[in-house]
Amino acid sequence: MTFSVIIPVYNRTVTLKSAIESVLCQSFKDFEIIVVDDGSNDSVAKSLKPYMGLIHYIRIDKNKGVSHARNIGIKASNGQYIAFLDSDDLWLPNKLQAQCNELNKTGLQVCHTNEFWYRKDKFVNQGKKHNRYGGKIFDKVLDFCRISPSSVAIEKRAFDSCGMFNEKMRTCEDYDLWLRLTSKFDICYLPEKLIIKRAISDDQLSDTITHIEYIRLVSLSRFVKHHPIPPSQRQAAIKEICRKYDIISYRVKNF
Repeated sequence: MTFSVIIPVYNRTVTLKSAIESVLCQSFKDFEIIVVDDGSNDSVAKSLKPYMGLIHYIRIDKNKGVSHARNIGIKASNGQYIAFLDSDDLWLPNKLQAQCNELNKTGLQVCHTNEFWYRKDKFVNQGKKHNRYGGKIFDKVLDFCRISPSSVAIEKRAFDSCGMFNEKMRTCEDYDLWLRLTSKFDICYLPEKLIIKRAISDDQLSDTITHIEYIRLVSLSRFVKHHPIPPSQRQAAIKEICRKYDIISYRVKNF
């Protein structure tokens, strides 16, 4: 098995089915689909009946958050690579094939792609601040989350050295994981847009942006405290900690 596709879901049915179908339509066929139901009501299980022969369905009795759901999926997976797909996003048909080719060619353990943004019934342009990168990109991911979970494929053994998602975090859990991954591994980046992201978190959470920035600050500070990293990475991280602190202080004073 090459890919284990993990789709966490909580009380979402309409977009879940199209997300699953975007995996089933992949040109690369060596995958399993693991849908982790994070304590949803009965509507999710009912909507999945036509797909039960095509997926591995795991139901968690009590909602514990997306980090816990993804970790459950990782532990149940059989693939060499873990690919995440949020239940409101879509993959283009060549996504897995392109990543398989690139991972085999480069020998790297992490690969992410560019993406389309779709919101309010139309595609929207990404700003320059949302640029994505490949290579040694630790210093590039310090400001905010530059790797979308739905775009990434990670060799399963990478979690042995970096750990999985922090289950105490209900948001910015992906930012927290990318800090650990990019501090250890070179990252493969495909500039081709291979996913459709149908929710843009930073815009949707604009009313709580200071709170989100605070969570990133805590995550980054914790990372610096508990992870031995090269001096250059530590210097970049401390500089970003100071920047985030100044931003939050300014917003609070001017609230």
